[in-house]
Amino acid sequence: MKPSADEIVRLSAELLTRRFGGTQALSEVEELGGSGNAVVLRARVAPNPFLQQRSVVMKYIPATGEGIDDVALVREVVAYQFTNSLSEDVRPSPVLLAYDIDKRLIVLTDAGHSDTYEELLAHSEPEFRRQLVRDLGQAIGKMHAGTAGREDDFNVLLGRMVKAHPDTADLQDLRDMSLLASIDIGMDLLRSSGVAIPEVVEELAGQAKRRLSSGHHRAFTPFDLSPDNILRAERTLFLDYEWAGFRDATFDVACVIAGFPQFVSSQTISDQETDAFVEAWSREVREIWPRVAETERLHSRIVAALIGWALASVAYLYHGSMNQAVSVVSAVDSLDDFPEVEVEAALTAEVEEDFNLFTASFLSTGTESGVLARRDLFETFEALARFAQRGGQSEMTAVRDFARSVSDQLAIAEF
Repeated sequence: MKPSADEIVRLSAELLTRRFGGTQALSEVEELGGSGNAVVLRARVAPNPFLQQRSVVMKYIPATGEGIDDVALVREVVAYQFTNSLSEDVRPSPVLLAYDIDKRLIVLTDAGHSDTYEELLAHSEPEFRRQLVRDLGQAIGKMHAGTAGREDDFNVLLGRMVKAHPDTADLQDLRDMSLLASIDIGMDLLRSSGVAIPEVVEELAGQAKRRLSSGHHRAFTPFDLSPDNILRAERTLFLDYEWAGFRDATFDVACVIAGFPQFVSSQTISDQETDAFVEAWSREVREIWPRVAETERLHSRIVAALIGWALASVAYLYHGSMNQAVSVVSAVDSLDDFPEVEVEAALTAEVEEDFNLFTASFLSTGTESGVLARRDLFETFEALARFAQRGGQSEMTAVRDFARSVSDQLAIAEF
């Protein structure tokens, strides 16, 4: 049973008391909503010499009985532990003050009354939006530049937490494997739907998979960026670290350019806004990754990441979500250490024969959810087509035509 707001506040006060000493008291509770089933509250801290915060934010994640949700909670706590260790000028998140995995509770510093990027991107004034995405590019670049080379630190923290919660160990690895497998599954679903996959798209999809698991441009990333979990306070802050980890940094860049895949209400990012965003990001990371200054090379890397997002998005829509794709695989008892080929086979086994993406019920224009999902996927492939077209490489023409063939079939009059 989900605890009441009063109970969450009481448990949070106890956590803060154990962590900082004294007797912590919280009052003036305000509900902030929260993604999914999470309950997020803000409360004022009674003045005391032990905790200097004037207010805190409490996040309670209800138990669902699904192991994948326990893994997400562990990963989120580890991500906040890691960001706590960063200097304030590059720290991308609020500070983790206290947590209790068993009670499914996290207490954070309060960023104050801040606008989210979901709210801000709803504005139509072009220069305001360009500055907004320019600031976002700078913030993401600072996060990448400030965390590159610290993957071992993150893994040590994750290893300690997994040791304390060993039942989540296998699923941690499985989640990473499912990201790779979903790219191939998306390609198979498109083929089943009659879409021809050019050789260059297959090659770039392979590069995307390799860079997700290894490569030179690796940094800490929330990965599944969503504008409702990005705050613009005194500086830009990122929330929701259930998929956080060290991966290829250009996947964050591509996520923004694609209009935030998996988030159906965001505004399309224009070409001019994309230029401002990429330039701001590049300036922040150029010192640690000098080759981002090579325009064609960077363009190709971003296109590969965009292809990865587009193909994986097809798979996630088919299975219901990123988490649902993992749940499908975790139900297969025969998997041995979750090698990628077996993860992909488990996901493929769930695909219905004669599947056609463009007539699938989850993209039906007869329902609001179907229209929103269709629009989101359309925007992802349309962004890929536009960005590929802007490259100088001749092979990008085939990428553009592939992406446009998908977006054209997804388009409906309401767009």
